[in-house]
Amino acid sequence: MHSAPGASTQLKGIGCIVISNGIFGLTDALSKVLTGGYPPGEILFFRSVFVFVSIAAMVQWQGGWRELRIVNWRLQWARGLLLAVTSYIFVTALKHLPLADLTAMMFISPLVLTALAPYFLKEQVGWRRWTAVAVGFGGAMLIVRPSGEVALWPLLLACTIPLTMSVRDIITRRLSATDSANGMMFVSTLCVMAGGLASLPFGWVMPTWEGIGLFALTGTLQGAAQFFLVYAFIYGEAVVVAPFRYFLLLWATLYGWLFFDALPRMETIAGASIVCAAGLYIFYREARHGRA
Repeated sequence: MHSAPGASTQLKGIGCIVISNGIFGLTDALSKVLTGGYPPGEILFFRSVFVFVSIAAMVQWQGGWRELRIVNWRLQWARGLLLAVTSYIFVTALKHLPLADLTAMMFISPLVLTALAPYFLKEQVGWRRWTAVAVGFGGAMLIVRPSGEVALWPLLLACTIPLTMSVRDIITRRLSATDSANGMMFVSTLCVMAGGLASLPFGWVMPTWEGIGLFALTGTLQGAAQFFLVYAFIYGEAVVVAPFRYFLLLWATLYGWLFFDALPRMETIAGASIVCAAGLYIFYREARHGRA
């Protein structure tokens, strides 16, 4: 029987996930900068090349290629395809939406996952979590509420992201019984890279040296963020660490202000607060039932 991690170890886990969120937020901001000069597919391809290098280095450091345990190739490719589609939609919407708005939309994913759980994971969802889902979707409507500052179609496009993320997470739960996390990262990054390459005939801009540098920086940082995310859950218990994922919204707000002089709309702040509160309550209920 494993004893619960000590307070100092839990703090390491919290520190790792806060750092991971900070790096992920920075890579999103850099990707938004890149959308000003490059099409989404090209961004995904070059970024994934450098993410791939980072993951390869991490796998080698953790014990070599035997760590890439892949059993269920069918679900692996399905998960990779969903991640490629989600990434393409995200980068497309990122060009037209404030960073904080799009990040807030991503936090609807746990609500969608909870709503889908009875049908795809055969998990029981009680009335309290159904209420939290309904309240959370109400908050999402505030975020999507059109205004003169934000175009409606990118917001509607972003609404598909929580659904694809939730289906991906359902597949991830099933794969976790047989396949390693390193194997999942390896295959999914390969799929995003291939998807970006396949879209290049529909849009290609010869990258400048500055662009190549940004691609390399964004991809390398994203690989580093994956590293910290993995170790966050190695050091800390999920019930302690996972709620700190919501710090990503604070990072997105900070980077949106620093990079683009943009602050969230009041509707976004109100809606995101409701969505985060609903997500945290659902996580609390999951933790009480031992499913966190």
